[in-house]
This record gives sequence, structure tokens and C-alpha cells, in this order.
Amino acid sequence: MSIDPETEQIREICESLIGCKINIGFTITLQNGGGNHSGEINNCNIIGDCMEDILYPFIKEKIPTFEKGPKQASPDFYNSKIWEWELKCFSGTPGFDVSNFNSYITQLEDNLEKKMYKTQYLIFKYNLKDGIITITDFKLCNVWEIINYTGKNPISLQSKKGMWYNIRPCSFNDMNKNKTPSMFVKQICKAIDITPNNIENKQNTIDNIYKQFYKLQYSKIIQPMNT
Repeated sequence: MSIDPETEQIREICESLIGCKINIGFTITLQNGGGNHSGEINNCNIIGDCMEDILYPFIKEKIPTFEKGPKQASPDFYNSKIWEWELKCFSGTPGFDVSNFNSYITQLEDNLEKKMYKTQYLIFKYNLKDGIITITDFKLCNVWEIINYTGKNPISLQSKKGMWYNIRPCSFNDMNKNKTPSMFVKQICKAIDITPNNIENKQNTIDNIYKQFYKLQYSKIIQPMNT
């Protein structure tokens, strides 16, 4: 069990963007020869997608093994085709989706190590004014550090028509604070147990997640003893 060995370098690159100003513009060339028209994009809905293209060359220049992920699918980036990186951007309070609830439970059941320990999150806070994006803050987080465990549900999430839809983050200030992998697994399994969503054989899913987690914890303990 390990994290990306380039984690600290990636953190430093992203932190270097704090305070930078980004202008996203467009140019239209008319077929009838009416000339070019240009302007600025002032739409926060596209900033996350644009940031993928903006951030990528900064990291790629210093880490050649860093690659883009599949279009419109997870993850946003890979490193060495082993470690996965997700990019999240927000203005004001974090309202982005961590994942669809049912989909994430399935992914944990299939490969908990990959989703918990080999996936990290690059979280940028920004301000958009007069077409200019200013990066105001940044955090690099593990998944257990970006979930809220103190609300009405075991984990922070979005509900639609009585069903649990997307896992949502905690506040930016609460990220990284006194949260542990054990807490994450405990609350995720509690959520599986009480969710109104249809999950086939909930107890088997819970047992499988705990089994993977304890196996990883055991290997972490005995590994130093064998070195």
C-alpha cells in the first residue's frame, strides 16, 4: 500500500498556481468573411474542464509519466498508469460531486486499495470576476479527508426523490482535519447498511469492504518488519 511517489512534487506545482489569474477567451471566424469576433468566457460551469487542460502541461513538464485520463470519464489524470488523480474546482463552497453513491460503492467493493489509496484529489478554489479566474487556494487530499461524517447521514451526500445520488464533499476548511481511513470505511459501511438505494446483498458488500481494508492495514504493519 503506497501513495504516488510524486505526490509532494505535484502538490508543489499546484500550490504554485495560487494567486494566478486565468483568462479563458474565444475567437469566431465567420465563413462569409465578416471578420473575427473574440471575447471572454464568463461561465463557471466550464471552468473544471478548462482547468484540466490548463493544469496538465504544468505537471507534465516536470513529471513525464503524468498523463491525461479518458475523456468524460474517471480519472482525470494518471501517473505511471498506476496512481489516479481527480481534479475538482469550486467557487464559494464546495459543491462538486465526489462520485455517484452506488457507483462508488461498487468501485470500493471491486478494488478498495485503488479507490482509497491510489486515488488522490487536486482541489482548487477560485474566484471568477469580469471573465478572469483567480486561483485563491488549493488542497491535495485523500478521499477520506474530503467527506463530512457529522451530518444527518453517515457521509455527506446529495439526495434526489428520496434516493442517495452523489457523494458530496465537506467544507473546504474541514478538509484534511482529523479524518482517518478507518473513519471513512466505518461511515461508508454504515451508509451502505441504511441507504434507501437498491444494493444487492448489503452485508456481503460491507464484509468485502472491511475484509479488503483490514488486509491492507495488516500488510502495512508487517511490511516494515520484513524489511
